[in-house]
Amino acid sequence: MRRFIVVGHRAVTTAEFSLNDLAGAAGRMDLLLNAANAALLVSHGLRRDVEVTLLLLGPPDPPRAIRILGERIERWGPDIRGNAALIRRALERGSRLERETSPGIFASMRSLEEVLAGVPEPLVELREDGHDIRQASLPHDVAFLLSDSVDLTSEEREIISRKNPLACRVGPRSLHTDHVIAIIHNELDRRDASIT
Repeated sequence: MRRFIVVGHRAVTTAEFSLNDLAGAAGRMDLLLNAANAALLVSHGLRRDVEVTLLLLGPPDPPRAIRILGERIERWGPDIRGNAALIRRALERGSRLERETSPGIFASMRSLEEVLAGVPEPLVELREDGHDIRQASLPHDVAFLLSDSVDLTSEEREIISRKNPLACRVGPRSLHTDHVIAIIHNELDRRDASIT
């Protein structure tokens, strides 16, 4: 299982957002949806061995965790507007306990600390000053943590440090979150002899 945790610092935590303004009024929800697409989609299909958790920290009621499980999801495609409707539905049914709001989509009011508590090690924090991922030894069952266009706060870094993460980077340039995820998949796919 490949797991991706994407922290969305501005993404709204209400279902009252417009599907026509994902980059504005929805708090850059478009960035999180693009990241989820990069994690889940392949040409004409889905990666079934992937789990994506979108951690929404924007107003009015943070935190909200939306977990998307590739092996169970039924309706997910390249159109981020359609996928945003699924996220909106998940936000309508949020509670402390995780609940499945659509096949393969789970919503809860979990914090970063709670999300990380449910993630097996190793945790790889993707950051510009990390080790080159091409030199890192990674198991098949691995979790990657990324932020949106906003840097992680010192409090978030403190929470993450408790998981003893391996800090990695995908290259010499700063890239968008969804591009980083695509590069990670490519790197791991090249290492996986079972993929032909």
